Amino acid sequence: MKKTTLFLIVLLVFSTMLIAGCTQQKPEVIPVTTPSVTAERTVPPQINQTVANITEKANQTVANITEKANQTVANITNQTNQTVANITRQANQTVANITDKTVAEIVNKT
Repeated sequence: MKKTTLFLIVLLVFSTMLIAGCTQQKPEVIPVTTPSVTAERTVPPQINQTVANITEKANQTVANITEKANQTVANITNQTNQTVANITRQANQTVANITDKTVAEIVNKT
């Protein structure tokens, strides 16, 4: 019976230690932050040249489109002005013809 009692006491101590170890809170480990090194980033000259080339091509394309648009507007304006001039000439000619016929009829009747 002594052995059984001793065994139970040892078992009780062991289980108490096990339970105490499991319930014990571990201290929170705060990670140490290392200072970040900020390196100055430089853009390679090749990229700068490529961007400059693309910008120049885009500007040239916009200039070409603007020039074509301006030329188209100028052509349309010239055609419109010519059409208006032609209509005006025809109207003036028609009025002149009507006037001549009216005057000729008046002269013939008198």
